[in-house]
Amino acid sequence: MNSTETILAIILLILIGYLAKKIGLLKPEDSLTLNKIVINIAIPSLIFLAMFNADLSNLKLLLPITLICIITGSLCGLLVYIFSRARGYSKKTRWTLVGTSTLFNSGFLGYPVVLGIFGATGLVRAVFYDMGSTILFLSLGIFFILIFGGRYTSIIKRTVLFPPLWGIILGILANILHLNPGFIPLDVLKYLSGAAIPMIMISLGLSLEAGDLKNYFGAASFVTLTRLIISPMIAVLMVYILGLHGLEGTVTVVEAGMPSAMLSLVLAASYDLDINAAAACIFLSTVVSMITLPILISFI
Repeated sequence: MNSTETILAIILLILIGYLAKKIGLLKPEDSLTLNKIVINIAIPSLIFLAMFNADLSNLKLLLPITLICIITGSLCGLLVYIFSRARGYSKKTRWTLVGTSTLFNSGFLGYPVVLGIFGATGLVRAVFYDMGSTILFLSLGIFFILIFGGRYTSIIKRTVLFPPLWGIILGILANILHLNPGFIPLDVLKYLSGAAIPMIMISLGLSLEAGDLKNYFGAASFVTLTRLIISPMIAVLMVYILGLHGLEGTVTVVEAGMPSAMLSLVLAASYDLDINAAAACIFLSTVVSMITLPILISFI
């Protein structure tokens, strides 16, 4: 499937979820159930199989992908922090915008896009990029605890027990140790992983809500510009500096062009930040990414 067909298929799946909500076939709260199935079962199965079947002989080419994600996300967060300070936003809104600009939707949207265009080999690179997103999520959570108060154990527990993380760990261990789970377990994992992509997209469609976009249009527009334009430009520079070539460099830049992560909404809710601002940034960046991603992919 080429990039245009992949993006169109993804848009259609998102629209199915969005329209199902609008006509009352599904409710917005149904996305919570779908998300639990996706995050706890489907995505870990998808990741495990990708890592289990991957060629991990050149880890030195894969680990820089994680580093680029961390650097790119951090620089984007810093840029939006400077912007939000200059605009005089409140402390809670300011750090909400930092969260939405730092965290990539490298899993929920990145996995389907990369898998559809670059196949299982590309997905392995996307998983290593998403590891950087997990590190950024943990770091922001700890940082927000220092600023707004809270419990370290909650964010650390959420990260340590994050099922996709264990999909990575167990998949790599099974690969390196040459473990054979058996045909039946592998077949079950294949069926579960096959459900990941459509469920992710439908869930994303259910979760999208314009909400108070008009009240945060300026902030959301700058975050969208940062996430979809500036971020991949930074990634291109980092790929050049670190000397990544081929699929490693391509997937890294594509993942860097993903919209704001749904996890940024989790952070906003967890620390009583500006949830409406987070929702506006996620909505606008996700919608616009359906235009920018095909353009980005065609250039690289």
